Amino acid sequence: MMLYRKSLAVAALALGFLVPGPALPAHASPPSRAQAKPRHGAVIARIGIRRIHLKGRVLHGIEARVLQKGVGHYPGTAYPGREGNTVLLGHRTTYLHPFGRINELRRGDPIVLRAGRTSYVYTVRSKHIIRPADRRALEAVPFKRNSVADGKYVTLISCHPKGSNRRRYVVVGRFDHASVRPR
Repeated sequence: MMLYRKSLAVAALALGFLVPGPALPAHASPPSRAQAKPRHGAVIARIGIRRIHLKGRVLHGIEARVLQKGVGHYPGTAYPGREGNTVLLGHRTTYLHPFGRINELRRGDPIVLRAGRTSYVYTVRSKHIIRPADRRALEAVPFKRNSVADGKYVTLISCHPKGSNRRRYVVVGRFDHASVRPR
């Protein structure tokens, strides 16, 4: 498991999303055997954010080839709709730039993650600008050090300011409700 954590940090570092430091919070681990672990690049959900006109795919992984195709799911964090923190990374200016307007989100805006027939709706609770070495956004409860999951969260992370990787723009949402589409 330690090799798994180190390889994630190396991939994130190579993409400029993180700087050297602990790979993942101590509570994070790969999915259990009961959960099928998706291959890197596999679509695990769709994301929709009306305010910023975003409709796109959420792919498992944070490698450059994954983020060129959409929003990346940080391995070792919760899957959409699950207890804990679902951490998603996306570009602001390159490739599909899914988070190009992330700074326009407001408290209360809905973030919808659809996995299968279920839509998980989160509402924006807070926004932060942090240094690349700041790992608090990856915690089970975002920005609460060494936390244990006490709900369902989504954290969106992108570079800041636009076109630079000096800081990270982070948006945190908390789970509001789920709805299932009939067959």
